[in-house]
Amino acid sequence: MNGKTCFFIGNRYTPSSIKNKLLEVVETHITKYGVTTFTVGHYGNFDSLVKAVL
Repeated sequence: MNGKTCFFIGNRYTPSSIKNKLLEVVETHITKYGVTTFTVGHYGNFDSLVKAVL
């Protein structure tokens, strides 16, 4: 596997207001740190926000 992996862990009650910051962080990890694979769960608002951003 080439590239780096980022694993997300968050709270199921995370407010949707973090979506823009989350997008900024994901873009930074792709462009600056070379992340090519993202792992995220499937339960709760945090996971839904990450999926929407990705």
